[in-house]
Amino acid sequence: MNWRALLDMLVPVLGAKAVEGLHGQLESLTQGADEGWKKAVLSLLADAVEKHGPAGIQIAQQAIHDLLEGKPVEIDWADLATASDIMAHLQNAEADKKSAARDFMAKASETVGVILSGLIKGLVA
Repeated sequence: MNWRALLDMLVPVLGAKAVEGLHGQLESLTQGADEGWKKAVLSLLADAVEKHGPAGIQIAQQAIHDLLEGKPVEIDWADLATASDIMAHLQNAEADKKSAARDFMAKASETVGVILSGLIKGLVA
């Protein structure tokens, strides 16, 4: 995915160095998403933000946390294919995959949160 156009809009708000850092993080997230569970985590995060706006980040984080803890999760806000993929990948995951999924979700959430924050600041400026 090409994030450059979106990030270029944030330069006046966040500064060129911050935007370059975000670009690198986004590229790393998407290029490193070669495993199915990583794609599922990113898709779930995208669905949550699309449906719930910035609050979707925390909603997706909680859904991932609950899935990894074996708790029942209602993710009817997610695309059906995304919900199916995330359930299949994480419900019965081994401990090392669970830890990696938590770390990946935290990194993805932080990056998306900074971008959303920058967009909001840009809109109200």
